[in-house]
Amino acid sequence: MDGAWLCRKPAELKTICWLEVTGTVDVKPGKKYQIGFKVSFKPDATGWDQAPVFMSAKIGKKGKTTWKRIKSINQIFGKSGLEMVVPDETDGRFEIYVSPMESDQDSKLRFGLYEVWTGQRKTGLMIHEASVQEMAWKDESVP
Repeated sequence: MDGAWLCRKPAELKTICWLEVTGTVDVKPGKKYQIGFKVSFKPDATGWDQAPVFMSAKIGKKGKTTWKRIKSINQIFGKSGLEMVVPDETDGRFEIYVSPMESDQDSKLRFGLYEVWTGQRKTGLMIHEASVQEMAWKDESVP
């Protein structure tokens, strides 16, 4: 895995009432991964200033889902053309640890970017890329 998936052209969300962008990638047990999305807004974007945007991640279909509120996306709303990776430093990293597992367990990382709660009309979000990067990490519990 090279750490990122790149699209030649960003996905433009023209008019939506809810957002659900998901991805799946194989991961290695005993490793930690950082997840992010590079986004921007069109000049005529609307509805994102108060929209509660979240990211989620889990390992396998039956894994426990971890959620994180992404407030930085609301803060860059109105700054058209500015590409930004969310979550940013104000939100803190969104990381998930893949615990050691049995060989027959599902080792797919399932992640997403969501706003499905308000039902309000939103326009103009551009999604440039999603990335999952393996982090340098030492398990302090292992001698």
